[in-house]
Amino acid sequence: MRTFPDFPRFVLSSFISALSHNRTNNCIWELTYRCNARCDICSYWRNPTDAEMELNLADLRVGLDKIYQSGCRFVNFSGGEPTLRDDLEDIISHASGRGFWTSIVTNGSLLDRHRIDQLKKAGLDNLFVSLDFVDGQKHDELRGIDGLYDKVIDSLIYLGEKFTTGHRTAGILCVISKLNSDVLKELVELAKKLRVYIVFQLYHNRKTQEKAFNADEVLEIAAALMKLKKSHWNLISSKVYLARMVDYRDNTLPTCFAGIKYFSIDPYGYLHPCVDLPSVGHVLRDDISVIRAPQALEFVRKCSGCWYCFRGEADVSFSISGCVNKIFQHGRIILSNCVKRDA
Repeated sequence: MRTFPDFPRFVLSSFISALSHNRTNNCIWELTYRCNARCDICSYWRNPTDAEMELNLADLRVGLDKIYQSGCRFVNFSGGEPTLRDDLEDIISHASGRGFWTSIVTNGSLLDRHRIDQLKKAGLDNLFVSLDFVDGQKHDELRGIDGLYDKVIDSLIYLGEKFTTGHRTAGILCVISKLNSDVLKELVELAKKLRVYIVFQLYHNRKTQEKAFNADEVLEIAAALMKLKKSHWNLISSKVYLARMVDYRDNTLPTCFAGIKYFSIDPYGYLHPCVDLPSVGHVLRDDISVIRAPQALEFVRKCSGCWYCFRGEADVSFSISGCVNKIFQHGRIILSNCVKRDA
């Protein structure tokens, strides 16, 4: 578990990684492509990994040590469905003990109050559950799991009561698509009622090759979310991320830092400049610097772009003002958590 002296050390270390030209800062580690959901907006479940071929715990520990030495300070464990890994708590414990800020995103189907307690005990810092609608039937239909909505709500209640203490954040990750762009305000208000946080991410057709889900009227969506952010303490998507949603649709986004400041690792251990780009090396066999080799950066240059949280929220940190903004926002989160405890 973290102690108070850990925080200034982490802030300084991540500040250096964010601003240094030769250090990575963020990693999204896809632990598995197995998934028990059948989401219309994702296709990973159609091509699951074989559990026997995924990196085992020992190799994951070696890989985590290696990327930490490269300067990486934030690691987001995802999937597929990461909670299908029975060793998830051991993975998080090692990462947290090494000094990473740890996060997972889950569909919530395998969460219960005991497992939330175990993840917190392991040292998890952020835990976000996918939720797309305030209508339970619509959410269950989109995700392909009967009864999932009720299970997610129960987990969110417990996360608000027991997980969001001190520096920790937990709550809803909502993927904005054509299907739910009219209920975003209701989702923010639901999160506030449950005393948890909420972040938003635009749907991108890279996961399905299906453009029919692309959100319409992104200008209006971004403006509405910016307005909601002013009045809802629990909407923690950054102002910069929300404002640049419009730039994404207009193809005027700044240069992508994939391969330079953030990168991805797949369940087999292969290194990618981004989750949607080809592999360029292996975490156990190659130096992490291969993600910024000419071939890797050429993949990035040719990419048509996205506006995932992994890209946009990370971008905010790559300037002194952005780093300061992140520090102040997290200070506000800590204060909000304290207020919730006292309420």
